[in-house]
Amino acid sequence: MTRELILLRYGLLIIPAILSVYVYEYADYDRFTLHFLLLLLLATLGARLSRRFSVLTGGMELIVTAWLCYNYGLLMVFPALSAVISYTRLQQKNTALAFFCIHLALLNAAFLHTAPALLVFTNLTVLLCAGLNLLLLRAGRGRTDTLSLYDELRKKHFELEEARARLLQFTSHIEVAAQAEERVRIARQLHDDIGHRLIRVKMMTEAAIHTLPSAPDTGLQMMHQIRDQLSGSMEDMRAALKRINHTPQLEGAYALDRLLEEVGRDTGIATSYTVQGIPYPLYPSLQVVLYTNAREAITNALRHGKADSVWISLTYTDHEVSMEAGNNGRLPEEDPLHKLHHGGGMGLKGMTERSVLIGGTLELRLQPQFTVITRLPVYRQPEGYLAR
Repeated sequence: MTRELILLRYGLLIIPAILSVYVYEYADYDRFTLHFLLLLLLATLGARLSRRFSVLTGGMELIVTAWLCYNYGLLMVFPALSAVISYTRLQQKNTALAFFCIHLALLNAAFLHTAPALLVFTNLTVLLCAGLNLLLLRAGRGRTDTLSLYDELRKKHFELEEARARLLQFTSHIEVAAQAEERVRIARQLHDDIGHRLIRVKMMTEAAIHTLPSAPDTGLQMMHQIRDQLSGSMEDMRAALKRINHTPQLEGAYALDRLLEEVGRDTGIATSYTVQGIPYPLYPSLQVVLYTNAREAITNALRHGKADSVWISLTYTDHEVSMEAGNNGRLPEEDPLHKLHHGGGMGLKGMTERSVLIGGTLELRLQPQFTVITRLPVYRQPEGYLAR
């Protein structure tokens, strides 16, 4: 029992005993005191002994309280209520029910020769106490179950966070391994393609040196071929160096700002990237969906909308991350909202399927500019959540 119930139990024993001394006149107060000390001893032993002995003390306590009611008056009903609180919590369900029935029968026998109103009052009081005690017992068990469930959820939360950390670490290892494999492939390309091409240029240069004095036209034609070979080698070298020096920013290989930077550099259009809210790490699946949808939206803007300006706005909230990818191109002739709701083209369909796969949604907005909105749920707890 809780400390509050223990105080209530002993209060129901001691306070009525003190009041009965002032309310009733007894022939022998020493004997009355001895009886109450015996009741207190039974109550104390029942709370401290094992379950087997507590059954014995509980049975003795209900007999003693009924006998006190018979000998010392109506105020002794309250020690009987204290016994009800005790055995309904310390005994098993069937034992407690048997104790209650026996106890109620003994109390009715004790007050059998009193006024009918007192008998009715006694029965209603005992039944009401038993009902309230049962409700408190169920509420306590519900609170215990809730605390146990909370502890289990907190444990699962820690396990999920640990799994997430391992997943991010594993993703980082995969990315590093992929970069290493790509560098090896580029090194082979440099050796096989560019290296062999440079050797061929060297041989053509030597041949041109010997040919120019005697056949200027043939030698000049060979020089043009050498220039073309060198130009191709330079392009291959730039592409290889671009892949080698690729340094991801923000969300790694799926950084939206880098995507816009590359699009602006390759096409010459104006780009804009904004972030609202406080950024936090995203799961790799969310990064991939945002990056892929943004790339598809930009490709459609350039190919179909003939846009000369694109922009991306990323918004972080506690429960979702949303990305708006817009452009100033011309609006499509066919209603894109109708197209989206009826399956859409391959691009819209792919963006929708990727978003829905992880519980998100895809929306289109036509005014003031054509905008593709991707909303993805984020499952995270606020700072300090577990500390509470």
